[in-house]
Amino acid sequence: MKKLELINFKAHKKSDDGKTLQIDLTDSKNNFLLYGDNGAGKSSIYEAIKIIFFKDRISEEIPSANTEEEQEQINSDFWSQYNNKISNENFEININDSSYLEFSIDDYQTFMFSLDELFIEDSIKLDNLLTKLYFNLNSDIDVFFSSNYQTIEDGVNSSLQSFRENIKIEIDKEDDYTIKVIDTHRNLESKVEIKKYFNEAKLNLITLLLIFESIKVSKDDALNKILVLDDFITSLDVANRTFLMQYIFDNFKDFQILLFTHNVYFYNLIMYLINDIYLKDNQLNKDRWTFANLYEIDNSHKLYIKGSVDRVSDIRMALSTSTIENTGNKIRQRFEVLLYEFSKLFMIGAVEDSKKILTRIAYGQNLYFKNKKTAFDLIYELEEILDLDNPQNLQNRLKGKIQSYKQTGFRDIQDTVRKLKLYQKVTLHPMSHGTIGQSSFTMNEINESLDLLEKFETYINGLADKGVDGA
Repeated sequence: MKKLELINFKAHKKSDDGKTLQIDLTDSKNNFLLYGDNGAGKSSIYEAIKIIFFKDRISEEIPSANTEEEQEQINSDFWSQYNNKISNENFEININDSSYLEFSIDDYQTFMFSLDELFIEDSIKLDNLLTKLYFNLNSDIDVFFSSNYQTIEDGVNSSLQSFRENIKIEIDKEDDYTIKVIDTHRNLESKVEIKKYFNEAKLNLITLLLIFESIKVSKDDALNKILVLDDFITSLDVANRTFLMQYIFDNFKDFQILLFTHNVYFYNLIMYLINDIYLKDNQLNKDRWTFANLYEIDNSHKLYIKGSVDRVSDIRMALSTSTIENTGNKIRQRFEVLLYEFSKLFMIGAVEDSKKILTRIAYGQNLYFKNKKTAFDLIYELEEILDLDNPQNLQNRLKGKIQSYKQTGFRDIQDTVRKLKLYQKVTLHPMSHGTIGQSSFTMNEINESLDLLEKFETYINGLADKGVDGA
């Protein structure tokens, strides 16, 4: 998959100036990591990909009618659920510059699932698990299970051992491939009511490994293989998230991988693994990855690709040759990106519109951050304290941990943001909309905006310890 365009599909409305949501994965950057908070439109992209590769299976959900005319209306009503609610037009999905209705999936083998599809019941049955997910197994399901269940079991147990887990599994062929979970340290095993006996995070890890090992044995090397994962890892503990991502990088190098997440910590973990661990060991090609952020800004969904938004230094260099309108638009875009990068670091509401985020930053609401750790880390450390069987001085220990994260020295940056907010209102907004002659902005105001923006950019880069350019 090289290009994807969504037009009036679910969250993604075609803008008044004709712009649509487009993802370009050409130039060999075929792997894709997307951060988007809940409500930003991330799941809409996931659903669009599902329609492209599994439209026949989805069509099976359409109820049957008695007459041809009734069937046409039912079909229309079914597909209209994917239309953007504000737009009066039917949705369009284009893949690789073709409509999804005309796109051939014969050369593709696609596997996709999200956290919502991984609900664990009182038992785990391999056939129930795989049949409810959107997979191309390329074989009869019964033949697949009987031929591969032992290989899948061995692969899961090998991975659990490498993850340093004290559990293993057995797949019972005679009981509809039900999974028996065995805790070797506690001398405990069960196939039923497993949530009563085993930690949910461990059960989720087992479920994910069953899925991935099934994908490994079913892949067809003659096809273009795609792995699409939407918020699949949130239920794991921090250590196993790292292990599992390393497992994916090691075992699915020949796949196009699309990862969607609303979790800032997980997004940063993947960035770190790609840029600092695997790249140093020459195990992973960084140039094959596109990093992106999806934001809802003033009721409009916007996708920022890493490297696609000019830094302040680039805007300054282009100022002499750019139009006033273009300069204003670049400054406004950069300001938006920095606002959302700041909100991501401090977890203060990345899906909120820019006005709310500006207010939170500029007017002194509590922010929590320490040595590149976010409020997510604070919560995790508070849970560790609560898990200890040590009630002594508990209240003070919790307060001390919270206080160590609380940031109070923001007066300078808050003043900078308040000034930028003023320039955004009286200068940047009119400039970016081409209202020449209707605004009293001057080159001094443009340069002052750039100075303030550069100060904000430098501050955020210092917190993140890396260049921030949209992802």
